[in-house]
Amino acid sequence: MFTKILLPVDLSNAHPSQKALDAAIFQARASKAPLHLLTVIPGVSMPMVSNYLPRDVLAKAHREVKSRLTDFANKHIPDDISCTLTVVEGTAYKRILKEVEKESIDLVVMANHDSRKVDKFFLGSVTSKISEHCKTNLMIIKD
Repeated sequence: MFTKILLPVDLSNAHPSQKALDAAIFQARASKAPLHLLTVIPGVSMPMVSNYLPRDVLAKAHREVKSRLTDFANKHIPDDISCTLTVVEGTAYKRILKEVEKESIDLVVMANHDSRKVDKFFLGSVTSKISEHCKTNLMIIKD
């Protein structure tokens, strides 16, 4: 059915979506497909920002976030599921879409945390932007 499943993981959220995690695991098992976990660090490498930070801050952030993503995977992903972990930096929805293309993802499983219409109107949620631009299967889990 699916050959590679992407689950974006927001480590800044104290309570990640159990429903989205369960759905991704279910689809991975049903399809015998690997699960690809992706965390996006907000962009700080722009010269306007990075000039004011110590040179090694981004490398430290990547190591810390990768460690946290590894802990997340060890805690939540069963041993029978093949899993890869990726940490990237940038705008969340753009980096998720780029990962979909780069890794030939054929299913993205995401939680929709933000149901406030005002926020979507003014800011747009990551999930709504992904749904607009994603060229592969997308499963949005209402949380």
